[in-house]
Amino acid sequence: MLPKDTPILIVDDHFLMRQTVKNILVGDGYTEICTACNGQEALTKLKERLNTRAMFKVIFLDWNMPEMDGLTFLRICRNDFHLEEVAIIMLTANAEQKDVITALGSGVTAYITKPMSRETILQRMKQLEAWFASIKNASKS
Repeated sequence: MLPKDTPILIVDDHFLMRQTVKNILVGDGYTEICTACNGQEALTKLKERLNTRAMFKVIFLDWNMPEMDGLTFLRICRNDFHLEEVAIIMLTANAEQKDVITALGSGVTAYITKPMSRETILQRMKQLEAWFASIKNASKS
């Protein structure tokens, strides 16, 4: 299980969606949760935390947002070596296979389609343990 103080960022332009995901995570005991309403605001929050112990480890990311969409944000993150070890979960209404393939090809860690359930969110959080372990083992090699 990921530590309950794992820094998490929720990026979505809909307030209700940000609150829903946050409430699910808080209800499961997570305590370090921030939100952003678009990719540009999220990048600002990432830069503020860069190279700190409070750097986000998990990002829930919507695809369709104003100012900067989720796919653009994802690609920026995956091209920055400082952010390679940040798990990014695309949380979107885009359910077409081509969208899933595009996101996976751009480096998303997991993909959840809306509407989602509490169980799905918490299951993905649990699955991140294996992802973080693989990152740690790869860096030892």
